Amino acid sequence: MEKIRMVLIDDHKLFRDGMKKLLEMEPDFSVEGEASDGIEGLALIKRSRPDVVLLDIGMPNLDGIGLIRELRRMEQNTKFVAITAFNDERKLSELSSVGVHGFVLKSSGRTELLSAIRSVARGQCYVDPKVAGLLLGAFHKKQDESDMLCDLTDREKEVLYWLAQGLSNLEISAKMNLSEKTVKNHVSHILKKLDLRDRTQAAILAWRVGIAESLEE
Repeated sequence: MEKIRMVLIDDHKLFRDGMKKLLEMEPDFSVEGEASDGIEGLALIKRSRPDVVLLDIGMPNLDGIGLIRELRRMEQNTKFVAITAFNDERKLSELSSVGVHGFVLKSSGRTELLSAIRSVARGQCYVDPKVAGLLLGAFHKKQDESDMLCDLTDREKEVLYWLAQGLSNLEISAKMNLSEKTVKNHVSHILKKLDLRDRTQAAILAWRVGIAESLEE
């Protein structure tokens, strides 16, 4: 089994210790290292080149947002899951804008955390339902919620539903008996119609309006 290699970056050692023990119980996970601030984290990521970085927002020396921006500038192709106590709209929106792939609150459970890591490692996104509304508010206030999905076809709504569950295009194609190329086209149309930047924002929208929780037949 090919393991998901990850590093932990958080300034609270007790939290890191507990997180490491939890993650090491999973057979498909490998914790490659840990750091207590953004500067240490930057060096660790450059050295170990993990698949996924779990990080806090508020850290000394270099915060999570600054760390991600620096790695993006260096063209490091790293995936990030933000695990934070913040549920502030501005901070969460800023994380979304710099390219975080997963959002989990520290008050969330083990299931949410493991789902986020595995989804992000597959190249998908994961948005904790508890923060989806806050994130969406920052970039989609211009539209009334009831009108957000009116331009989508029933097929596109179904694709959006499965996308919000963290499925890849290939997995969605199997669920819907479509070709992977057709699913990819549907995703592109969804993003264009809803004026969204990426799959993460689409997943946030799906949770916000309720389509991610139940899909009408």
